[in-house]
Amino acid sequence: MNNNQYLIPKIERPFNVELELPGSKSIALRQLAMSALTEGTTTLEGVPVCDDTDAMLECLQRLGLSISQNNTTVTIIGPMNLVDDVAINPRMSGASTRLLIALAALRSGETLIDGHESLRARTNRPLVSALQKLGCRIDSSDGHLPLTVRGPIQQTRALSIDGSLSSQYITALLLISCGIANGEAIFEKITIEGKLVSKPYIDITISEMGKRGVNARWEGARSISINTSKGYEATNITIEGDATAASYGASLACIHEGQIRFTNLGSNTHQGDYRFFEVLERLGAGVIRDQSSTLIVGPRQLAAFGSIDMQDMPDVALTLIALAPLLNEELSISGLSSLHHKECDRLECPADEMLKMGIGVTTTSDSIHIQPTSVEKLNDHKLATYHDHRMAMAFSLLGSKTGRITVDDKSVVDKTYPEYWNDYQKFL
Repeated sequence: MNNNQYLIPKIERPFNVELELPGSKSIALRQLAMSALTEGTTTLEGVPVCDDTDAMLECLQRLGLSISQNNTTVTIIGPMNLVDDVAINPRMSGASTRLLIALAALRSGETLIDGHESLRARTNRPLVSALQKLGCRIDSSDGHLPLTVRGPIQQTRALSIDGSLSSQYITALLLISCGIANGEAIFEKITIEGKLVSKPYIDITISEMGKRGVNARWEGARSISINTSKGYEATNITIEGDATAASYGASLACIHEGQIRFTNLGSNTHQGDYRFFEVLERLGAGVIRDQSSTLIVGPRQLAAFGSIDMQDMPDVALTLIALAPLLNEELSISGLSSLHHKECDRLECPADEMLKMGIGVTTTSDSIHIQPTSVEKLNDHKLATYHDHRMAMAFSLLGSKTGRITVDDKSVVDKTYPEYWNDYQKFL
């Protein structure tokens, strides 16, 4: 076994753990992007120390922001440089890429954006098309990295964008709507075309913008209006725990009759993935919530519920996929079309891996159907993670039951949760 492979230890008994989660990556990236448009000093506390935020911070420094960091506290002096040509590399961060493309569209200097091969495979076409319609010059291969961006985009009252592939394109546009500090607003309304996926992530964006003094609101199901009368305020923000990261420890408690309390994630969150705890309640778990923390108590026996639509929680859908073979009847999960466009194809890749383990699985373009499987009958397996952090963390659930699953690259979790395997040791 090479040094990067990792045999996931079997969890032999129930556990009772308190855990401080890494800060929400989704919130941190949004706040970092807004800081690039803000005049003055912003302090962000609870920024997760991981590859995605490191990449974003590095890119923002290349864009001329003054940044200092002390562990999870980041201080940023903005706004960004608008005129110099610059090359930036968001590495493997898809969310950062979309935000940086939008920021680059406000600059008169040329911005070259490129990243890891897995990032090059992910399209940005809807965002690129929307920005080009506003006069931004973008050279790319059908929206894929590498691409060059030269703005600034033109002001308009309203614009439209396809929402069927990813909510990140809409978030990117929302965040640049009020323009750069002391400048003019770009637009006041976004209309969403096509089938909207992952609406809760847009709700996070609207909430985080409000913390900086810019108010956006839904007008019906397809339109968002923004009050762009002022820009973002320089302020201090504390970033709560990551609800997506919580899905792994919570699921481990659920399948091992354990208990876990998340000390920095509570019911006052706007993160859509917090609703994953409702899914665990359907499986029989007890969930006790207060404003700042959440306790999960695993059931003596997992319940089953047949089918579920996970369209509004795509990032935790993979957690549920990996848990599903442990149920006592088939689970059908739908609403998964956006999973094809993540770090890997999170529909077909996990299906392939489970088939190799001996689990019965079938897929359609937007659903997966998983058969119950006896843990004793699961094959020993070296899990291919496909450079995807969530493949490793989700399949740690099955590894915790068998002790016979080896991750091909344990460091893949560094993308969002570098301490994951250390936290996992607390459950043993």
